[in-house]
Amino acid sequence: MLEFVSRISVVCFVASYAVALACEASRLLFRSGVRGAVMVGFAAAGLVAHTAFLVWRAATEAAMPLSSPFDWYLLAAWVLAAGSLALTLANPRIPIGLFTLPVVLALIGAATLSSRAAFPQSPATQVWGVIHGSFNLAASLAVAAGAIAAVMWLFQAGRLARKEPPKRGFRMPSLERLSHTTMHAMTVAAWTAAAGFTSGLILNAVNKQRGLLETVPWTDPVVLRMAMLVSWLMVAAVIARTVKQRPGGARMIVWLSLVSFFVLTGSIVWGLFGATRHGVPPMPPSVINEVAS
Repeated sequence: MLEFVSRISVVCFVASYAVALACEASRLLFRSGVRGAVMVGFAAAGLVAHTAFLVWRAATEAAMPLSSPFDWYLLAAWVLAAGSLALTLANPRIPIGLFTLPVVLALIGAATLSSRAAFPQSPATQVWGVIHGSFNLAASLAVAAGAIAAVMWLFQAGRLARKEPPKRGFRMPSLERLSHTTMHAMTVAAWTAAAGFTSGLILNAVNKQRGLLETVPWTDPVVLRMAMLVSWLMVAAVIARTVKQRPGGARMIVWLSLVSFFVLTGSIVWGLFGATRHGVPPMPPSVINEVAS
């Protein structure tokens, strides 16, 4: 069994999710009595393989489990895929996967471009590191959930504006429900992102005080991009609360959520390709002396 699990690769669950997405997209083209079962089957198979891969990573890594950027993105993709499958089983006529699986695949793509090396850790910083990572994960998932609901809102609003009847087997939630979901997700994203940023500052201060790890300067790209993301999410949440009862407020909230998603995407791309000292271990004294000489 362990040998079988060790052979599971990212390609296994990516292929399963891609087939499930294709099945969802085919709803727009034709009706089928077996498509739903095939789609759920491939989504479930992908989730099982995804879970086994993460469990194997957690069991075989010498450092704290799932503590690398690679694992972080895969964990975010897993949570979103699990939520998508659960919602699909609860509401089989709503094409949840059509909107969530592209984000899942994008997160897996970001994982493949990320480092698999675990962040430097010590017993004194592991607690704050977990808190910092958990809040950042929650914020990212909230932004993604809000954006997915926003896209569904635009899809449904466009159909109603054109007075098109709903397609058989392709039912969308009400605009009110989607707007409420988007609004709630934006609020959660703002507060969890702020908590993640604050816990990161505390973690950096602990590292500096105890000389455990290389501290991250204020001008580091990871600090700048997170500060920009948190600032935007807080502003967007305040604006959304202000306009939610006004005419056209729901549409503005939807666009604020989509902008938040693009800001998050830009932050992720910046983090993937930008230079940073975030998570870099301190140089040994011998190396420092050699550089100084």
